[in-house]
Amino acid sequence: MNPAKLSRTLAAALLVSAVLAVPASAAKRRSVAHRSPGVEFTVNISGVVLDNVTGQPVVGVELSTGQRFDATDTQGRFDLKNATGHGSILVEAKRSGYLPFSTRITPGAPTALTIRLTPTPTVTVRLTNGEVKNLDNESLKFGYPLAFTGYIESESEDFCKIADSSKVSINKSQMARLVGPAQIVPAGSCCTDNAAKMTLTLKNGEVHDVLFTDTCQERYKVDIGGREHVSGQFVHLLITDVAEVIFP
Repeated sequence: MNPAKLSRTLAAALLVSAVLAVPASAAKRRSVAHRSPGVEFTVNISGVVLDNVTGQPVVGVELSTGQRFDATDTQGRFDLKNATGHGSILVEAKRSGYLPFSTRITPGAPTALTIRLTPTPTVTVRLTNGEVKNLDNESLKFGYPLAFTGYIESESEDFCKIADSSKVSINKSQMARLVGPAQIVPAGSCCTDNAAKMTLTLKNGEVHDVLFTDTCQERYKVDIGGREHVSGQFVHLLITDVAEVIFP
């Protein structure tokens, strides 16, 4: 081959290789940049959590950044000191009775936050003395204290249907309404001695007179427990003090 022609051919090949190598090199640099964790920074994050419907402060909301934790006071205020992150800090807010919320703080962004939480449906409990309690549905459980063991609780309750003495365990998600007041009555073939009776309506439309089997022979005093939606306090209400429970 002519030396001059060979030289021109080699030069062209080297030029093509260089052009093809540039995008790959750039892509590699972009990939490395994408994996960068970002600049580490530390800030104090504070603010208030409000109900998005009523505008009122929300008590007992758990705030976290992964390393720092706080809970809102009666004024809905919180303070997360010395929160540290790389590139950004994830702030999460959670409480029963509300949808979870999250936001990210970046360097230089405002750290005084007003967080508005969207409420979820509550359980309405009307007591025999006329009081009405609105409890967070996510927190509501049936339970009873057990000596030397502690408190036993569950989102389901064991019943005996008075009509046929069949025993069933029903989750609160299946319940539409419990009507009382709960009365201690002869349990018949459901169990020996007495038990607490109420009328249960299910979401599928079925209605049953039921006995709380845990109250058979008055062994345990069953209650309905949960977090009051407004005050944020947990309460336990004896079923014998309950006139009606309306589930969402």
